[in-house]
Amino acid sequence: MGHTATLSCSEVRRQLPAYLNGMVDTETAQQLRWHFGQCQNCRLVVRTALNTLSQHFMRHPAETCEEKTHAT
Repeated sequence: MGHTATLSCSEVRRQLPAYLNGMVDTETAQQLRWHFGQCQNCRLVVRTALNTLSQHFMRHPAETCEEKTHAT
């Protein structure tokens, strides 16, 4: 598979929240995964983000940010 449109690290950082939320198209997701495979720094960032999210939701599975914000 050729990667004619490679993403820079700054583009990856801009796309990361949407990627983590499953909100990017298939082509962008493939480009991001390819970049993670090539770039140790971005790979570390995405792994850290995924681990942080995983730990949070394992500890607070029913809680959402919206529920905390609106709780009085």
